[in-house]
Amino acid sequence: MQIGWTLIILSCAILLGACRRHSPAAAQYRCAAEPVIGDVVFFHLLSDPEGLNPYTSNDNTASTLNRLVFDALLEQNPETLELEPSVARSLPTISPDHLQYTFILRNDVWFSDGVPLRARDVVFSFKAVKNPFILEAAALRNYYDDIADVRAPDDTTVIITMTKPYFLALYFLGDLRILPKHILDPEHLTDQYTFAELNNPSVATRNPAIERFARWFSRAELRREARYLIGSGPYVFREWSTGKRIVLVRNQRPWNTPLWWRRAFPSAVVGVVINDRTAAISALKTEEVDFVDAIPPALYDEQLDTARLTYLRKGKYQQSIYTYIGWNLRKPIFQDRRVRQALSYLADRRTWLSVVLRGYGQLVNGPIYRNRPEYDTTLPSYEYNPSRALALLAQAGWKDRNGDGILDNIIGGKTVNFEFSISFNAGNEIRENIAILYATELRKYGIVCTVQKLEWSVFLRQLSAHQFDAYIGAWVNDNIPSDPYQLWHSSQADYGSNYVGFRNHDVDSLLERNRIEFDPLVRMQLMQDFQRIVHREAPYTFLWTPEILTAYNRRLCNVRFYTVRPPYVIPNWYIPAHLHKHIVQ
Repeated sequence: MQIGWTLIILSCAILLGACRRHSPAAAQYRCAAEPVIGDVVFFHLLSDPEGLNPYTSNDNTASTLNRLVFDALLEQNPETLELEPSVARSLPTISPDHLQYTFILRNDVWFSDGVPLRARDVVFSFKAVKNPFILEAAALRNYYDDIADVRAPDDTTVIITMTKPYFLALYFLGDLRILPKHILDPEHLTDQYTFAELNNPSVATRNPAIERFARWFSRAELRREARYLIGSGPYVFREWSTGKRIVLVRNQRPWNTPLWWRRAFPSAVVGVVINDRTAAISALKTEEVDFVDAIPPALYDEQLDTARLTYLRKGKYQQSIYTYIGWNLRKPIFQDRRVRQALSYLADRRTWLSVVLRGYGQLVNGPIYRNRPEYDTTLPSYEYNPSRALALLAQAGWKDRNGDGILDNIIGGKTVNFEFSISFNAGNEIRENIAILYATELRKYGIVCTVQKLEWSVFLRQLSAHQFDAYIGAWVNDNIPSDPYQLWHSSQADYGSNYVGFRNHDVDSLLERNRIEFDPLVRMQLMQDFQRIVHREAPYTFLWTPEILTAYNRRLCNVRFYTVRPPYVIPNWYIPAHLHKHIVQ
């Protein structure tokens, strides 16, 4: 059965001439009254993900895919944003002091290999994410730092005890993707250590089972081979051809989920890797892919005439995302905040928004997502102001001492030119255009900026290893109350997502207080204080929250957009029987 799935899907993906047929007339693009099962959805991926293990792969593509494969105790309803029971039979019982959460599991959930999902798998999953030697899980692990213990008194009961309250504990405890112990812990290594040992680094080093499990779990094959990536979700990971496609097939042993957004209709979904968005648009036009997301505005406006291309539909949506330029504070030239402020004043954001994004976005001034109530609308903008920038640079000691047209300074007793590189991921035309425009602007004022385009995996490795000067990035988060700890706390600067190495005692204190505060009004004040410090210190040059532009084949029905992550529910898409193009056996 597995071979049949793969061969058929790959034959369609490779021999597109054999799979495509003449598009029907516009009138034929009608959706059935009821969703139907069948056919294959081909959707565009700009790059391969880091992997598909939900603990060791942190990029947005990985998250979109692995959430189709793995279930959690609770899931966020895309429409209401409320948490609803999934693998758990109901919402947990919570102690009055917010330190104990008791989940009762459904007894009719099983992994796609037929093995029942039990409480031991939940305990195993928490032990895996808590393992301090799994460095790739550091970004996720910070949300579980305060777990003291997870027990399973029977097959369907899980009791989680916290060391201190966390106002988002219900969300993150409920959202952890559940992994199969029988697949990922064949030697029962996690049975040989406790949560108390995991919580004490000096003790953890004395138990060899902890590090041994980490070495096993961190192996590359556990991120990308189907035999290890077994979940209970609506789809089963079948095959990954690097740089070409990732194939997921409909789970043939689905459990009866009560959640409408976890029910699957396409027989298979195939992520087609195309590293260039212009080529992706061409593939959409020739019906080699059905869905393309995050389309550059110029392509969206100029290349997608839906009056002529009647089989295509355009759309746009907003998401909790902001784009920024990050400065590596470990680099001597960026350690003076006046320099970072000056670089923000030299970023002509309004012009870039008009020229690069064609107005599809809104400027932002801080590290909270603009569509969250915690966002401080009173923060002043770093408006484009070269005179102000040059004054700040002069105060920080930057001037052209030798008349060569490049600013220089004395750092560590040596003359250093103001030169740096700015990196971004290849295939992202918007970031490339920003980098080119910015580098051109900076050169006018004696700053040499080299544009560095990197393949996605290389880009991520350099960020994680802190081997960069500056980079253009974006953060996407779930639409829940703000907890910026992962990005801004000092503890996340070495192995977490605080790539720029921002360390500030006051910010650390605010973030720690925010985590244990259950009064939303108090948290609002904490978050505003936090934003003001970050705005002053300028470790990022904040750019904008973009509108996400998309286009898809009209044979896809029920395509809707939400403010959660991912912003669409691929399992709920369906293709009317009269528009089926691919036979899947």
